[in-house]
Amino acid sequence: MALIVWDQKLETGHGKIDEQHKSLVEIINRLHGAMKQGKGKDELGGILVFLKDYTVSHFAMEEQLMAQHSYSGAVQHKAIHAALVMQVADLVDQFQQGKATLTLPVMNFLEDWLVKHIQGEDYKFALELRGKGVH
Repeated sequence: MALIVWDQKLETGHGKIDEQHKSLVEIINRLHGAMKQGKGKDELGGILVFLKDYTVSHFAMEEQLMAQHSYSGAVQHKAIHAALVMQVADLVDQFQQGKATLTLPVMNFLEDWLVKHIQGEDYKFALELRGKGVH
């Protein structure tokens, strides 16, 4: 069973943002599945690096939209992005150095930050975009 199930509660109403969020959910679910199957460090590490890189690229896309549409919450939202990137990058570094393993609490952390971020900050951002006629 998937760690995160995509449903309406995760939709922001902005097509490109939702499409990329679905990809993030898929990556986290793939990581969770590999962990549960006892996959090796190389495979898990590769998925983690891909997650980190995709997150950075996704946040850059959102921040471009924020600038393009003068999002009122851009400063706070960008700070949250920066903190999340640092947390995921630290997890990747710790994992690669053998100082951290992928455990259920780690997977729950990844699930929690993604779901809360989508339902909180990203939903507010998409709501303002929709108010400006941007979908």
